Amino acid sequence: PSSDPCLYPLQVDSHSFFWNIAPGAEAAVSSFVTHLAAAEALHKASDVQLLPRNVMFTFFQGETFDYIGSSRMVYDMEKEKFPLRLDNIHSFLELNQVALMNDSRLWMHTDPISRMNDSVGAQVKHLLDVLSNSSQGLNVTLEEVGFSQPLPPSSFQRFLRARHIPGVVLTDHRTSFHNRQGRGSKEPWLLQGWWGAGAAHPGALTQQLPPLQALAEVATVLARALYQLAGGANHTSAIQADPKTYHPPPGLISLPLPGDVPQHYVAVSSPVNTTYLVQYVLANLTGTVVNLTKEECLSPEKSPSTDRELFDYSWVQGSLEPNSSSRLPFCVRSTVHLSKALSPAFELRQWGSTEYSTWTESRWKDIRARIFLVASKELEIITLVVGVAILLFSLLATYFINAKAEILFSIPRDPGAVSY
Repeated sequence: PSSDPCLYPLQVDSHSFFWNIAPGAEAAVSSFVTHLAAAEALHKASDVQLLPRNVMFTFFQGETFDYIGSSRMVYDMEKEKFPLRLDNIHSFLELNQVALMNDSRLWMHTDPISRMNDSVGAQVKHLLDVLSNSSQGLNVTLEEVGFSQPLPPSSFQRFLRARHIPGVVLTDHRTSFHNRQGRGSKEPWLLQGWWGAGAAHPGALTQQLPPLQALAEVATVLARALYQLAGGANHTSAIQADPKTYHPPPGLISLPLPGDVPQHYVAVSSPVNTTYLVQYVLANLTGTVVNLTKEECLSPEKSPSTDRELFDYSWVQGSLEPNSSSRLPFCVRSTVHLSKALSPAFELRQWGSTEYSTWTESRWKDIRARIFLVASKELEIITLVVGVAILLFSLLATYFINAKAEILFSIPRDPGAVSY
């Protein structure tokens, strides 16, 4: 394939006032599960291996804290520490908040400054046309915002600071966010359905939560658009996202994921459940099952038939066998790789950097409370009376002691010499 891939990024983290209480259903989950569904739909295309251009699905951590993930990627590209260079990016298509669509409408945001360049402007126009054409026949309408309107908060801005790149940001709002519970604990309406609707009855998802069907339509639009941007020449009607993708396949992930709503709080120094979830689901949807033992899969460098630099290998526990309590594990080979979203400011030791994030935060590890009991009225009156009595007694005692001070505190006489 061509060395100029289509970059398809988004953020997977969220935050809130309290540490690790960030369901992020609209802010993060609605976009990255749609991202995964689009990847699956594109992977199922019959000629996906013959496309002349690659598509790079990118998931950023740390975007909530001053775009740490995208800043690190741009930094590595500029320092030639990343396989891709900034000038090799063919197009940039970012998925932002998309769960709260009004009348099944998505808005296409572009950068007015970079579009002043004739070459970039023509490529952006082509990108907008591809997206609009990909929505035909679906219950999703894509509209372009005003040419002069700036971009919403997005990772695309971090790339534009380094180079003018043709790109589009898709959102469910035109001029301002309309999620009134954003970054809050009351936001997980979508995530609860995606996570807990039941792996045993995945078809119930679309019946219980119509937004999931709408997001599947969005994933279909994106998959068809990416197919065309990657150079696909066949008809795209066969590319269709499956709403059942919006819950993890049973047995896919061997992680101690919680039964309640998962949290997607920012994590940049080490992978968390969200990172592993995205990694394994994407590997399962786009990877290939290979005939390797568990030892060979977990240590691919020991097997001469594996290419560790190009592929990543994951050992999956598998789903339950019919009428059995045992599982059938297998090894998945994919091109899914992890990279630390560590701010370049720490590598450069520039603690006061205004270019890269040096975000820190303090948090309460333990929440404690003290209880102070309020006394009864009778006890308050008794305390007051006793206090007044002690005050009067002390005043009288002070008065009498002061009146008899000459007697009480007189200096004894010197006996001196005695005469007879």
